[in-house]
Amino acid sequence: MIKRLFLLAAAALVAVSVGATVARADDPVATAQADLQKLVADATSLHSTVLADAQKISSDVQSLQGSTNRQTIRQTLQADMQKVQSDRQSLLPAVQADWTQLRADLQAVRQSKTGKGQLKPLVDQANQQLAQERDAVKAALQAAHQAAQALRQSLQQSGHSKTTTSP
Repeated sequence: MIKRLFLLAAAALVAVSVGATVARADDPVATAQADLQKLVADATSLHSTVLADAQKISSDVQSLQGSTNRQTIRQTLQADMQKVQSDRQSLLPAVQADWTQLRADLQAVRQSKTGKGQLKPLVDQANQQLAQERDAVKAALQAAHQAAQALRQSLQQSGHSKTTTSP
């Protein structure tokens, strides 16, 4: 009896989701809205991940301040940079695919001449959100780069002071 109820409930859920998918396929505005949401979610994931990686670089640079072991410093920072590049390479294709799909769906909305004015505020809001996230990532990467340069300069100065004091 319980198994039948679960099966009926599962069948009802499948029917509802299939119905929603068919309705979404018939409505280009709903399709574009869903694609916009997916783009924002994937881009936010990319930005959050790269931001965390950049903050880790800054944190590692701070912890390495005063260290004289150049090999440890180099290995740590190279691993951090590889992590940034790896995360970006793994997450960026999804964002690019979402963007391509959204452009195609927006073209379909224009051709169908439906939903006039419904998507513009959503697209504008998404653009603002993503621009803020991009700016935060850019600032964090610049801060990490500047911190790494300062560490590099401190290593060079410590290296010069050793060579200039040697007879």
